[in-house]
Amino acid sequence: MKPGSKGWKNLMAKMYGIGAAIVIIGAMFKINHYPGASEMLVVGLSTEAIIFFFSAFEPPHEDPDWSLVYPELATPADGPKPPTRQLDDMLAKANIDEELINNLGDGMRHLGEQASKMGKAADVGAAAQNYSESLEEATNQVQALSGTYTQVSESLNGLKDASEMGESVGAAMQQMSNNLGSLNEMYAGQLKQLEVNSQLYSSMGELVQNLSESVEDTKAYKENIADLAKNLSSLNTVYANMLNAMGK
Repeated sequence: MKPGSKGWKNLMAKMYGIGAAIVIIGAMFKINHYPGASEMLVVGLSTEAIIFFFSAFEPPHEDPDWSLVYPELATPADGPKPPTRQLDDMLAKANIDEELINNLGDGMRHLGEQASKMGKAADVGAAAQNYSESLEEATNQVQALSGTYTQVSESLNGLKDASEMGESVGAAMQQMSNNLGSLNEMYAGQLKQLEVNSQLYSSMGELVQNLSESVEDTKAYKENIADLAKNLSSLNTVYANMLNAMGK
């Protein structure tokens, strides 16, 4: 059985326990002067000697290098500061604390939301362009309708001058007058709808402009976040180099 093996350790554990019990019994016989006390004392001391003999073959206990887990143990109290302490001092001097890191996380989330809104703004801009084209086409149609209304009015005036041509012509003129009244009402409704559409288009234009300004602000904020990320990356590189130097 090899010293230091698992079987050796189990054997020594039993020898320590049983041998200690025999030694204590021998001492008890000697102290109380029981019959056979001398013999029991010899047995107990012999057992203890045997245990000490076998314990001489046990490998020495190796203490783990705790400085691998706690680097500050490798540096004397009055020596230079460990890399972790130096890094903490650097962060403190740069005013980089937990709140700043949390703000950075919030800023990144806000940046993602703004990027999503930028996509929606692009869709709104396309819709506004289509609406502008439709509004222009509607304006042209209203202008054409106005020209037709003028021509019909002139024809009506001519028919009024020829009212003496007969009763049938007067009835036709009355029917045409009614039609022109309906046409006039429809034209007035188109003008009102055109005004409403114009106001809506103006509001949409302001919305697109505000979204464009928000995009510019988001770009500037993104650049600031990128600079801060570069600074943190440089700081992490310095920390890694310090740890590597300490490991060497």
